[in-house]
Order: sequence, then C-alpha cells, then structure tokens
Amino acid sequence: MQLEPANNNKVSLYTLILLTALCCAPIAAQNASVTLEKRASRIPKSCEALVPASIEEPIDISALVKEAYCKGAGDMLADYSYSMTSVGRSIDKKGQTKQESTTYEVFIPILKSGTGGKGILIVTSRNGVPVPARELEKAQLEAGKRLEKAEEENAIEKPTAPESAPDVKGMLPLGMYTHSTTNHPSFRKSGSAALAIHTFLKTCDLTLARREQHEGRETLIFNFSARPGAQFPDNEKYIARLEGEIWIDAQDRIVVRLVGRPTLSASNTSSAQPVASDTSIPRPGDAPAVYVEMQRLPEGVWLPRIIRINGADYDKLFDGITSETISTFSKYVRFSTEIKDVKINSDGLGRRP
Repeated sequence: MQLEPANNNKVSLYTLILLTALCCAPIAAQNASVTLEKRASRIPKSCEALVPASIEEPIDISALVKEAYCKGAGDMLADYSYSMTSVGRSIDKKGQTKQESTTYEVFIPILKSGTGGKGILIVTSRNGVPVPARELEKAQLEAGKRLEKAEEENAIEKPTAPESAPDVKGMLPLGMYTHSTTNHPSFRKSGSAALAIHTFLKTCDLTLARREQHEGRETLIFNFSARPGAQFPDNEKYIARLEGEIWIDAQDRIVVRLVGRPTLSASNTSSAQPVASDTSIPRPGDAPAVYVEMQRLPEGVWLPRIIRINGADYDKLFDGITSETISTFSKYVRFSTEIKDVKINSDGLGRRP
C-alpha cells in the first residue's frame, strides 16, 4: 500500500503504522471485523439513468428514495483508515447491567477495483483504558505484516466484472452506507441482527413529516413503516415491526440519520431501565431499537458516525440478540494523507496531530 507524501517519495502504509502512535493489544485479542469491497464500476447499477428528484411540494418521494439509495452506494470507506469504538451492553436475569467498550484503529489494505478484503484492526483501549505501550510494537509489526500480505494477495486476485458498462450514464455516489451485523455471543446459539440503510429504503414506505436544519443543512425528515408484504431475511425481519424516521439531506440527497423503534403492538421493552452508554448519542424519547447517523467529511464524502442495534432494551425484537452494540466512527484519514502530518517524537514513535 502506498502513500503519496508532499515530496512525492512514496511511503507504505506498513511504515505509517510503525510511525502512528497506537497503544495496542495483540491483534488476536480483537472481537470485531471489517470486510470491504472496491466496486468494479464507476457508476453502480442502482445509479444508472437516475436524474435528480424534485424536493419541491409535492415531493417525488419514489424518485428521492431511488436517489438516496444511489448516493449511499459508494465504496469510499475502503480509502480511509479510521478509529472505531464498539460499546456492548447486556442485562442479566437479575437486572444487572454489564457494559464493555473496545476502541480499534482500522487500516484497510489497498484494493483493486472489483476486489474485496478485510480491514486490519488494532486494539487501542479497553473500557477507556489504553493498552500498555509495551505491547505497541508487537501489535504494529504484526499489523504491518498482515497488511503487506493482504496487498500481495489482492495484487493477484482476479477482479469481478463491472456491473455497468464504462460509458453508462447516471449519478455518482457521495457516500457509503454500511451493512452491520451483530451475532449472538454464544457459539452454542444461533442468531444475528443486521442493520443496513439500503434495506429500509427498499422495503419501507416514507411519508414527509417536516423539514429541519441539521448541522446547518436543510434536511427532509420522513416517517417510515415497513411495506405490507415486504420480505426480509431472518436477521432483518425485525424491520417489519418497526416505525421511525429517515432523515435525507436536501442538497446531497443522502440518508443522514435513521431512527427506528418497535410499533406499539411489537413493543416489549425490558423491565430494566436503559443505560446511556454514550451521552453524545442522541436518545430522543425512549431508547431507539436501531439508530444510524452519517457524517459529512470536509471533502464532501458521507461515512458512518454511529451505528446502534439495541437488543438489551428490546430482547424479543431481534433474532436471538439480547444485548446492545453501539459503534462510533471517527478520525477518518484518507490513504493519500501526507507523511508531513506525522510528527516524530523523541521516543521514535509518531504522533498523529
């Protein structure tokens, strides 16, 4: 993997990891994973022949949904390293709450168009406590080796065929919705819950509720409910029992927030009181069952900020999942980051500003 510094001397991501200040545990200790694909087509199938939808009254909701689907169909996350904090919360039979958090630094090997790969995750802290610095070098060296091996394998991997012809007309995505899955923690029990904005756009009816300013940008807020007769895989069947809001940025036409709660007939809130595992996360009214929030980076790309699946407060809603998982994403850095942004300290280790 190559980085292009200001002086045009190329520096591998392997080297960057050795320079970056990461207080890390061994890679084997991680319990999260990231899998990404680099699209083979410049314009995805879902973006072909689309034209901007009208958002003047009356709004063409069907056309806007298609546009919002397209705008989040990008593959930009494969071009960034980032920090990810995963908070898990569960409530035992006695009503006692257990909460744990792990923060990772995520590095993605360079992917050719039409290929996929897995991110390299380095644990930087557990429950807010940095991992001992003594383990830093071991974890970084292992991560660097894994990245180089992954890139060597990707270099010889046969790309998939483009889904769209090179001269096809349409829109370009402005961001990337993720497909997040939470699995049952026990190997003896099956069950998982998946959360993907694309599924909601495909299977739900939207009704305009209001317009608001969100972070200084005009936003269209729609109420959603599952379309009668919509079909879902087992780990997404909960959507049929939800209602909530989908927020769409009026300028970029991309979903910036999704909030879902069980319908009155489906509600079975746990007797335990919800615990705010992160006070920075909006919790309007009762705790949502699912929550997704996107963030707009300075370069205009939209990537995830928060992803939440809450089986702790709704232990009958999901496919065997009775715990809550909240993932927050920050410190996005493109692979083209200049090496001058890494400062070398007296201890020989880099510090990202």
